[in-house]
Amino acid sequence: MLDAGTNYSNINAGRYNIEGGTVIFSGIANIDGGNKIDFHNIPGGQLVIGSTSLSDLSGDSLNVENFVYGDQIKIASSTSYSDDTLSTAVSGDDLLIQSTVDGKTTTVVTIKGYATSSAANVEPAPTVTYSDGYILFGEQSDTGACFLAGSMVRTPQGSVAVENIQAGTDIFVYDWKSNTETTQQVTWAGQAFTVVNSSLPDDEAGYPVRILKDALADGTPYKDMLVTAEHCLFFNGRFVPARMLVNGASIFYDKSITSYPYYHVETAEHAVTSVDGVLTESYLDTGNRRSFRQNSKVVQLHSKTRTWEEDAAAPLGVDVDFVKPLFDNFKNRARHVAGSQTPAAPGTLTTDPNLHLVTQTGAVIRPVRCANQHYSFMLPPGTRSVQIVSRASRPANVIGPFVDDRRQLGVAVADIQLVTARQHATPITAHLQPNKPAGWHNTGWAECAWTNGNATLPLDAQTEHNDIAMLSITLQATGSYPLAAEVQENVQRHSA
Repeated sequence: MLDAGTNYSNINAGRYNIEGGTVIFSGIANIDGGNKIDFHNIPGGQLVIGSTSLSDLSGDSLNVENFVYGDQIKIASSTSYSDDTLSTAVSGDDLLIQSTVDGKTTTVVTIKGYATSSAANVEPAPTVTYSDGYILFGEQSDTGACFLAGSMVRTPQGSVAVENIQAGTDIFVYDWKSNTETTQQVTWAGQAFTVVNSSLPDDEAGYPVRILKDALADGTPYKDMLVTAEHCLFFNGRFVPARMLVNGASIFYDKSITSYPYYHVETAEHAVTSVDGVLTESYLDTGNRRSFRQNSKVVQLHSKTRTWEEDAAAPLGVDVDFVKPLFDNFKNRARHVAGSQTPAAPGTLTTDPNLHLVTQTGAVIRPVRCANQHYSFMLPPGTRSVQIVSRASRPANVIGPFVDDRRQLGVAVADIQLVTARQHATPITAHLQPNKPAGWHNTGWAECAWTNGNATLPLDAQTEHNDIAMLSITLQATGSYPLAAEVQENVQRHSA
């Protein structure tokens, strides 16, 4: 019996346990068809199978047990598929993942015993899609902007729990331009399920945001409100994502909730609605509708994907000047809100980027000189590329969630010069090109580019003579970086 958390290759075992974790196989041929892959009815499990071809897949099968919604099977495929060519079909007790191209349907992979498993009764039924080189069966969804169960939607018949809203229900909507209230009919109500990925930052992990009663104003919301991080609230003519208002006291990520169903309510036109006494948004289909099960027996036909720029009921308000006053107001009133949490103490920050290089062999190169943002490094002969490595941080973490920048930023690199014994200084500009190497952010700036803390710098053409070389890097800017993880690492090292 082998458990999740390991990368397996050419191992025969009676059973593989995936209890909310991940098991990785190098290829589907490494799995004996007689073996059991058991998800243990726990959402969040993932089976990853790499390096497969169509011939590999069509000749093999997976014997899966206790697969539930929130679990996922991820199969690398050298053949590309569009989502509308992939489907599922039941054959006896087996589930077939199929592809239809030019009218011909081919079984891509067989999941043995699926029809007799608990997964066969799961609602919504798992989908099969193709993305970034993988066939994906089952949902590990991006929750987007959604409500949790118990959110009360204001309707002419009174407040109705979001999970009970169906297509055809009339709900109140607010026309902020004319300051009037009207009704719109719900055209679609969707439901899905998500499992938190605690390895990601809180705002990306899937934790719901809890907005305590009275957190926004007296009586607003009139009870605790639970929404996903990207769900928008309406203030002064703009929509603001809930994640940008998290203060850790009256508005916080509820980490006691690690898996949950979530719900969307769509109106004919994107609208400002009232839920739990808070002005918020109806669903805007920006491309993730197929991840949801419809809460209605009537099948609705849907229009093309919409955009915030063209179809939103109000513009997004994510600039600091607009959001920070709201954030400060809610943070200041938090001490008067019942049930407010004690925010975590801010971590220790440093402005030292700890800039260094790592060669393709793993050698660490420290600067031989550093002054006024100019760093010089001595490269050994034969260096074909280096990683520019530094501390990194997200502005939304070190400045505040009211900053809509969640990139990992290392250092902003401007000028790079390479000097060898055979030639004068040669400028290196790979980081300034439109198609940047791995680890560089596309900021649109012509004079510099930010790393993510570990950025590739190719040097092949400049070091072909195997000379010792000096690499000079000029930084345009650095950031503030958390020290907490490094301090903990040092404590563990010294206590070992």
